Amino acid sequence: MKKFKYLVFALIAVLAVGIFGTMAYRVYADTDDNKICNGVYIESVDISGMTKEQAQNAIDKYVKELNDKTLTVDVDGNKVEATFKELGFGVADNDYAEKALEVGKTGNLIKRYKELKDIEKKNLVYNLEFTFDKKLVEEFVNTKCGKYNIEAQNATMTRRNGSFVITQEKNGREIVVDDTIKKINSSISSKWDKKDVSVSAVMNNSVPKYKKADLEECNDVLGTFSTTYHDSSANRANNLANGAKLINGAIIYPGETFSAYAYLNPFTAENGYTTAGAYNQGKVVDSIGGGVCQVSTTLYNAALHAELEIAERAPHSMAVSYVRPAMDAAIAGTYKDLKLKNNQETPVYIEAYTSGRTITFTIYGKETRASNRTIKFESETVQTIQPGKEVVTKDKTLPEGYRKVTQSAHVGYKANFYKIVYVDGVQVERIKLNSSSYAAEPAYVTVGTKKKEEEKKDEDSDNKDKDKDNDKDKDEDDDKKENSTPKPSATARPTATPTVTPTPVPTQQSDQSQDGQ
Repeated sequence: MKKFKYLVFALIAVLAVGIFGTMAYRVYADTDDNKICNGVYIESVDISGMTKEQAQNAIDKYVKELNDKTLTVDVDGNKVEATFKELGFGVADNDYAEKALEVGKTGNLIKRYKELKDIEKKNLVYNLEFTFDKKLVEEFVNTKCGKYNIEAQNATMTRRNGSFVITQEKNGREIVVDDTIKKINSSISSKWDKKDVSVSAVMNNSVPKYKKADLEECNDVLGTFSTTYHDSSANRANNLANGAKLINGAIIYPGETFSAYAYLNPFTAENGYTTAGAYNQGKVVDSIGGGVCQVSTTLYNAALHAELEIAERAPHSMAVSYVRPAMDAAIAGTYKDLKLKNNQETPVYIEAYTSGRTITFTIYGKETRASNRTIKFESETVQTIQPGKEVVTKDKTLPEGYRKVTQSAHVGYKANFYKIVYVDGVQVERIKLNSSSYAAEPAYVTVGTKKKEEEKKDEDSDNKDKDKDNDKDKDEDDDKKENSTPKPSATARPTATPTVTPTPVPTQQSDQSQDGQ
């Protein structure tokens, strides 16, 4: 009995060794450590018998061919296209060649044998995980697709012939960027048929913030202010009218900040401006757009009466004539601006116009202030600074007695500006709005220093030169003639009489900001 058991065990051992040996033979006979087993595919590409490098090249070629495919996004009927290459198409995990090479070559003998037997029954196919570049897709959706967004339009208002005309608000359509990107990425998932891709953008209706009914409430006068410019030149008057036209009709919605410079810029002839006086480093110079500071100053005071928030305001370098000290607001490049913030719950409308050498700003909105509450404004001069001695420039080309004031003297000031609040006629509050300083500048004068005797000598010298030229011409003519007429006698030289230039009247100076308009 024991012998029989031993015989069975021995037989089993022989069979096991035989089976194991057969498996080992199959594993080692059918595989090459440097080549991929038969029956292995990457997508539709057969990489059987390839080395790892050959397989990687085959994968790269396959992906490169797919880069020629096209993505089309439908944005409310508008077709927007891009090639896969433009969107940074590629493979997320590109170690498939290494994985394919390891089939039937790693793990224990049984695992390796099983992998080889499975491939005999069914090909092993690796599906690639395709991706687009995140930033490129986001840029494509935002710029190329996003240009078909229709922005919701708030109701608007304009003032014509003393009445408001209000336009109806309009709903908009806008692309939902994140959701649209998800659809694009999903289009190249494992179910993708490797053809061109089409998706529809995810869209949303957008609703305007301010409707017609909101603006219909904004017809109360919140503040108004006027300044005059009777003595200004025609060019300066043009600039004031042009500045008023550019700002007229502006709407400031709640929380928004209005910039006068943004509305008035650029200061060019194409934008309606002409050359007029402006302050520049303590002097009055000609500058295109000169005079617009009176536009911003008038608006500043209207905004104060409307009690809008003054987000930014700067004084002139020298005092101006059209408002008292500290009541002005200069415009100069981007470093001096007038900015108003709408601190109300409803929009405000700015009306601006010129008439009869007067510029007027009126701010409309919804009046919410108590009827028994009133406000006044006060300019307080705390220091007056007299200009220094006049600056004289001597000009030796001009006669003695000539005198011209090229720039009048400017008195300097330090001033405070206050808002005073009354309730039932009783003062309840006095608020300092600003403290402003204005430089004193001397008069600039040009005088002539040329002596009258020097003038006479110069004129005599000029006449002698002329006589010499005349005699020379006559001699040349006489040489050409053969005693046809007698030579005329020389005429006496006239005595020069010096001319005295009268002292001119100084020109009107414009009051504008330092280094600006």
